[in-house]
Amino acid sequence: MKKVQVKRKFESFGFCSSNPYDPRAQKELVLHISNQIQKGNDFTIKMYSWMKISILKIKIHKTTKFDLADFRILYKNQELSLNNQDLEEYGIKNHVTLKLMARKQGQQLYFINSIHNILEESKKIQEYFQNAKWAVEGAFMKGITPKLTAFGTQGTYILEDQNHKPVAIFKPYDEEALAPNNPRGTRAKMNSPGLRQGILSGEGVDREVAAYLIDQSSQHYHNVPLTNYVQICHTAFHESEEYKQFQYEKIPIKEGSFQLYIKHDDNVGNFGSGLFPSLEARKIAILDIRILNCDRNEENILVRKKKINQPTGQTRQAYDYFLIPIDHGYAFPDCFKICRDEVVWYHWGQMAQPFTQEEKQFIEKIDPIKDIEILREKVKLREICLRNVRISTTLLKLGAQADLTIHDITEILYREDPDELSPIEIAISKAEYNYDNNIRVPKEYLNFKEKIFKNNLIQKSLEFDQSSLQIQERTKQGQPLIKLQIIDENENKNLKNDSIMKDKERQQTSDKKLARVGSQQEIKKCCKPMEKVWNEDFYSHIAYFLQQIIDNKLQEKCQSPRKYRPRYISEEVK
Repeated sequence: MKKVQVKRKFESFGFCSSNPYDPRAQKELVLHISNQIQKGNDFTIKMYSWMKISILKIKIHKTTKFDLADFRILYKNQELSLNNQDLEEYGIKNHVTLKLMARKQGQQLYFINSIHNILEESKKIQEYFQNAKWAVEGAFMKGITPKLTAFGTQGTYILEDQNHKPVAIFKPYDEEALAPNNPRGTRAKMNSPGLRQGILSGEGVDREVAAYLIDQSSQHYHNVPLTNYVQICHTAFHESEEYKQFQYEKIPIKEGSFQLYIKHDDNVGNFGSGLFPSLEARKIAILDIRILNCDRNEENILVRKKKINQPTGQTRQAYDYFLIPIDHGYAFPDCFKICRDEVVWYHWGQMAQPFTQEEKQFIEKIDPIKDIEILREKVKLREICLRNVRISTTLLKLGAQADLTIHDITEILYREDPDELSPIEIAISKAEYNYDNNIRVPKEYLNFKEKIFKNNLIQKSLEFDQSSLQIQERTKQGQPLIKLQIIDENENKNLKNDSIMKDKERQQTSDKKLARVGSQQEIKKCCKPMEKVWNEDFYSHIAYFLQQIIDNKLQEKCQSPRKYRPRYISEEVK
């Protein structure tokens, strides 16, 4: 039997994430280069959308004879800085105009740009963020460099203004713990297992922004400082020699999170927990439960004091205390392996107090599905991380309705012993088993969703449909989610037909790079397989088992008072 000759796929330098045999990728692009260095000497370059930025820079170098370290390429005010990305990933799919700008090494021309504007449509916040950027740029021009903090496990830089006052905190992607350019010595490849279980290296920046988005959706109830994505060019940033994309690039360009600096007096470690108001303390706890924070230590909560006007004759000054949560890079994990000692507020007395009516109203208005949609649209988080956030928020809402305290909810959510499962982990494992084996939720639980989201605007979309509980064909565990085939010459000829194109699109996965992995060998493993999606049946099982845990918790609290036995008196005492 003759073997079908497989067409060799290109693995050379400059290939892209899209399929080069796709007829849409064969279209040649004519890029108009607006030469801002030598005005009047504009030119054009022919490229393909699957070609990398490094090829574009080399072509410009051959045309203009400029040194590769002396120019920058901008598209829509965004620099094409990542040499290993292709044109399509920057949105260049048609004939466009690119700007060729000078990068003046001698004058130290540094800049700071916002990448993805995730801020709410408020002029005050937009101006606040823009003024902070201008203050940092002005400091760069006067020779004030970013300062690396003396503590921490990742690259955290303090950005100052012209008066040497801190303006913002910058955390780059590639300088996180176990990332390629970590300045503390803990280096590894991107997406390596991080210092906390359930979080990979290079994901902390997205979690910083996601925590602010959660607070933004709640009208800034938790007081998270303003955080956004930025791109900064400066020589002060750390870059390892073995991970440099090009050795001639002298000024590294970093992308990361830009968090405004908040004036404060100290952190909570230098105060007694009894000084903090109950509402301020529980705001932090509610946020950590919503985002599943794995690292809420004493240094991650700032304290700001405000004097209280005292009546005449009072000698001792009194203060109001306000708490500010920061550093959320270890939130949104993909598992629930979190211990109670990871959150500093677990032992505070305010957590044993019941919720006030205002807090209950706030928790009732929380919409976890809307929060997940916002995060899925603006931040790159894995699907299982979003699933866990919805589960923890559901527990918070159910616990508040049952008059549980933060301390009771924490005992359900976090582990007491690192080697023992928490109650919520047991509930999730039961729900996954029932969901995979098509076990129905009890009849008396069908309308329970109306109780969870009774005051939300999404009530109609969450009404439980009994027909959805019928046995359906689902992908069982162990079955491959992606079917990949080798593309031969005959298939490439037939790709021009519209009918075959539609069939190919149905089998495509979310990872574009699968089309170019491997040359003559079959693809056994894929880097980013399609993530599992959980529908409303699964969350119904979750809510059912969580309610059982809460009911058991209430029975423990409502047990009859303990009967004391008479004290034993030894014979010697007699």
